[in-house]
Amino acid sequence: MKKYQIIYADPPWEYNKGVYQKFRPINQGKNRFITDFYSTMSLDGMKKLPIETIIDRNCVLFMWFTYSHFLKAIELCDWWGFKYKTIAFVWLKLSCNGKLLSNIGSWTMGNTEAVLIATKGNMLQYKKRNDIKQIVSPNTELRKRGNRHSQKPNEVRDRIVELFGDLPRIELFARQKTEGWDVWGNEVESDINLEA
Repeated sequence: MKKYQIIYADPPWEYNKGVYQKFRPINQGKNRFITDFYSTMSLDGMKKLPIETIIDRNCVLFMWFTYSHFLKAIELCDWWGFKYKTIAFVWLKLSCNGKLLSNIGSWTMGNTEAVLIATKGNMLQYKKRNDIKQIVSPNTELRKRGNRHSQKPNEVRDRIVELFGDLPRIELFARQKTEGWDVWGNEVESDINLEA
């Protein structure tokens, strides 16, 4: 099986039934659940994916997570054979008029999402730049481009390539094909067969 040195993942985190899963879209009066927008996957289910068959001995993982899943994200990194390093990117969401968006949260109104970085082997030898910036992007721009709930900014992929160069790379849990990237997911024609 093909080996990759860059893994970019946006896991479909499973939420507990109840308040954490409720999502009330603007202009709609009923509760909606994450599963109304896309299929979720349990931590155990993600652990069963044979990720070890596709990772090179030197590999970097960029993984989106919701803050309530931070510890599970670290656990998944470890399980897949990676060592957590830091937060690679924080996406500050803006409305189309430049104001901060705030999502309903259990404790505070959240308006950011994060991507962690974890490595296996020696990826510093491939690092190209030290000046990669964070992401400030209107959420509504994604909607104009055919956004689906939880779709992330395309520029993250560009920043990953700027950081490590043109290495073999794959997006896991992908929802679209992207030039230069292999993909795997249940909403896209996958380039690999990654059966649990």
